[in-house]
Amino acid sequence: MALGCVLAMVLVVGGGITYLVLSRGGDDTTIASDPPPETEPVTDPETDPDSESPSEVTTPPEEEGSGFEVVSPIDLPPGDVDDMRAVLEDNPLVHGKLPSITTCELPETPISPTPEQLQAVLDASSTCLNQIWGTASSDRGLPWSGPTVLVYTYPDIPADSACDSSFEEDFPRMCNLDNTVYWPIGYGTALDFPDAADVPGAYLWDLAFIYQNAVGWQSSMSIYYGTMRDMLEDGTDEELLNESWRRYSLQMQCVSSAVAMQVPSAAEPTPALREALTDPESWIEGEPPYNISSENRAKWLEIGFNSGGDLSACNTWLVDAEQVS
Repeated sequence: MALGCVLAMVLVVGGGITYLVLSRGGDDTTIASDPPPETEPVTDPETDPDSESPSEVTTPPEEEGSGFEVVSPIDLPPGDVDDMRAVLEDNPLVHGKLPSITTCELPETPISPTPEQLQAVLDASSTCLNQIWGTASSDRGLPWSGPTVLVYTYPDIPADSACDSSFEEDFPRMCNLDNTVYWPIGYGTALDFPDAADVPGAYLWDLAFIYQNAVGWQSSMSIYYGTMRDMLEDGTDEELLNESWRRYSLQMQCVSSAVAMQVPSAAEPTPALREALTDPESWIEGEPPYNISSENRAKWLEIGFNSGGDLSACNTWLVDAEQVS
């Protein structure tokens, strides 16, 4: 299997796929390098009538004194580094379980799909993910507006996009300003699998990861993280700065893997795909400071796949630094 070649290509800049999402053009930004919107994004919680069971939240974080509240991207949360860290450790998205859904129909998709076939499998995947995050967000009192996905040919960026920078030929662009994932033709983990049976679930997993940008943006978690990063940029604690990036990156990858398993078995990532993604040989460490060991990256992906939707399993902020090295 040549998956490692594709992953190496994706990971060579910054040491991980999360780096490519969080930091474009060389600048470390809050989320997907979007500038602050002029107004707070409109977000309407959605529910999933086909959910087998609601997501479970044990104790609201606000009762525990973490200081979490949904904030506007232009109104940064108050507090210092420790306050931001406290919210990242204890917030609605590290409590309870993700809902599972009973309906998620992904079309058969060839290894090298046409633009129409690519759009179809991403639209179907988006429908499934919007059901999961709509219910999970609503149950936690968080806003959610499901992103749409638009396939395009790079460098022909759609003229009506609200974002006009940070588009790449080999990675999707989550534009939070218009709540759209711009997906370049030719990108996808599935492109390196020899069996077409692996393809739909691979696109679901890819999109589940890109959706972490929307989840972080709409829930405000990326705002807390970005605020903490900005505070640490003064150089007083470079080790903590780099460690925070690894924790946030690995949590995103863990949660995306957990989400991808909350669909019916016919739509979830196949055993072959999961085996490849959880093999350290499929990953490269990357260059400091954006480096994560192959073993830890594979470990957190495996934790997500085996979590049963339990978000607490992906809380990378509570583990020893060695586990996110």
